[in-house]
Amino acid sequence: MDKKISRAHQNELTRYAARFWAGEAEIAQTFFAARRTPEEHLVWLRVQAYKELQPRNDGIILRNIQQLANNYPSLEKGVTRSDFLYNIQFLEEEFRHYVVFADIIDYITGGNLTTEELATYDTEGEQKLRQVRRECYETHGELGRFASSFCEGGGASIFYEGMQISGDPLSDKIAAACKNVYDDEVDHAAHGASDLNTVAQTETDWALAKEMVTAISMQRLYMRNEEFSFPITSERIEEIAQGDIELPDRLASLLV
Repeated sequence: MDKKISRAHQNELTRYAARFWAGEAEIAQTFFAARRTPEEHLVWLRVQAYKELQPRNDGIILRNIQQLANNYPSLEKGVTRSDFLYNIQFLEEEFRHYVVFADIIDYITGGNLTTEELATYDTEGEQKLRQVRRECYETHGELGRFASSFCEGGGASIFYEGMQISGDPLSDKIAAACKNVYDDEVDHAAHGASDLNTVAQTETDWALAKEMVTAISMQRLYMRNEEFSFPITSERIEEIAQGDIELPDRLASLLV
């Protein structure tokens, strides 16, 4: 496919997906707009810490550790040093995200969060999201995998909103943690769009990618709403999916 046409498709899909990313922002903004108790914050912090560490056999941390171990014998003999370094940096990034949220949980509870406890905070919305992603990949291979990657992070929207809170020590800690994650993830959507562009070669591919982005992004909205104790209604989520939402200027930077 012509590069100019591919770029147009990439921007069109990014503009479309931005409504869902703005929706994630609205969920977080609505939650943070009210004065919250430490116990109310604990709900989403525990869910987010779970999402970052994924303490299960197929979780992202264990998978990347195993991939590094498997790739090490092939380093410089099929596995490049740059690819190996990228995987190390990705692993560090994901684990650091877990650490910044786990530290706040300990600050609130006065305890010491364990992986066994964290494993109990897997939500129904998160489980359904994993299933939607899995079905995309199993049905559509690399196109499904890159469509899922394109949606990853939701434009870093909840972290952007979390960065804005202040006024007490807990809020300041949450804002700092969210900035830590936002700085790492703000470019994920642009990278995901670029990766998707490498496998979407036809009009049919881009149409299929849009279908998968819709399914994944809708479930992300339901997942986020559950994570933040349902600050918006299901009806509002449907309105967002139809594009009834104002897009923040920061999302324009994702276009190429």
